[in-house]
Amino acid sequence: MLTCPMCKKAAPETSRECPSCRTDLSLLTDFVDNLRQGLQRADVHVREGRLGPAVWAYLEVLEIDPENTVAREQVGQVATAVRQFDRAARAQGWLRRLRRHARFRAWGRPSLYAVFFLAALALGYAVGYYAGKASAAAPVPLRVAAPLRKTRPIDRS
Repeated sequence: MLTCPMCKKAAPETSRECPSCRTDLSLLTDFVDNLRQGLQRADVHVREGRLGPAVWAYLEVLEIDPENTVAREQVGQVATAVRQFDRAARAQGWLRRLRRHARFRAWGRPSLYAVFFLAALALGYAVGYYAGKASAAAPVPLRVAAPLRKTRPIDRS
């Protein structure tokens, strides 16, 4: 049932003019027919499993009538499903990255020990090499022995 904008009385949806005040209702009936056709088109798309065109048809209905509860509910369900899918996809990416890092973590500790061992080996070699080079560059002076003192023989009598 339509409500006449002039006299605020109910009129049948198929009538082109108000039965009580004779106001032209053709725009209003075309509006309601377009809404009904849009909802039917969207419903057909949903039944056929084509959600993309169904969402677009519901959005067209919402452009005409933003208060349409059926279209709002259907678009809200699709938006919720897409949001859940995005969250699941993000979680899968996080899990994939975690698994990739775990592969390298298995080698992490032994390779860390090997790096420290090689660094200590290289440091010891460098210290020894430069210490040997420094001692070879500056010859150590020889000590000249002090002349022996003559001592008196011990008297054993």
